[in-house]
Amino acid sequence: MLIRKLWLKDFRSYEQLQTSFADGTCVVLGPNGVGKSNLIEAICYAGQLESFRMAPGDALVRRGCDSAIVRAEFLRDGREALVEAEISRT
Repeated sequence: MLIRKLWLKDFRSYEQLQTSFADGTCVVLGPNGVGKSNLIEAICYAGQLESFRMAPGDALVRRGCDSAIVRAEFLRDGREALVEAEISRT
């Protein structure tokens, strides 16, 4: 299964993010604290509907917000699948 696109709203450190991924290996680089692990966590959440850190849902919502949205487009066996999840603080 390949991830093609990812959209985030109020997920952890991301107010908003929209990005796409090229075929093949993807490397995420950057200094400490810029959100690399949060990006990977969002991808994992879209695929499994749980945090790989085993964090409760409200910990995934950006501070000061009531909810977060994770939307991802995957490609598997030549078919596209769109996954969208809203995570509520309550």
